[in-house]
Amino acid sequence: MKHRIFGKKLGRNHNERQALIRSLVKAIFIHGSIQTTMAKSELIVSSVESLSTTIMTKPELTAKRELFKTLQNQAWVNNVVKTMKETFSGQTSNFTQTVKVGKRFGDDSLMVKLSFIKPVKFEITKAKKVKEKADKKAESKKPVVKKVVKKTEKKETK
Repeated sequence: MKHRIFGKKLGRNHNERQALIRSLVKAIFIHGSIQTTMAKSELIVSSVESLSTTIMTKPELTAKRELFKTLQNQAWVNNVVKTMKETFSGQTSNFTQTVKVGKRFGDDSLMVKLSFIKPVKFEITKAKKVKEKADKKAESKKPVVKKVVKKTEKKETK
């Protein structure tokens, strides 16, 4: 009997497993769908559903803070929350679906496509950089002037 055994290990230690979960959840919230193995998808579906439910039911600031723990980028968080609220308005559960794709050639493991039920297009823009700082740095640098030193020829005396 397997007492006190919970969850899948996926052949990784605790830190590697947490990093894998975080990166897969980040990928699905950025791209809208991912293709992965069945075991990995079963592991992250609960995290994705939980975050999606938090986005839809909790106040906006709370939802953004929860999502920021995973995405670690404020521009992405704002865009994901806005897009999810527009796409799934009035829905509080069942955000994801898994579709079997086939077996992987190398090790014959079952591959699935994990995606949101409705097509979601997260348009994530890069944060705008302030051009003024770049201009000031360019102005502060003085052009380098090389000094030309003429070589004098020494006459040999006998």
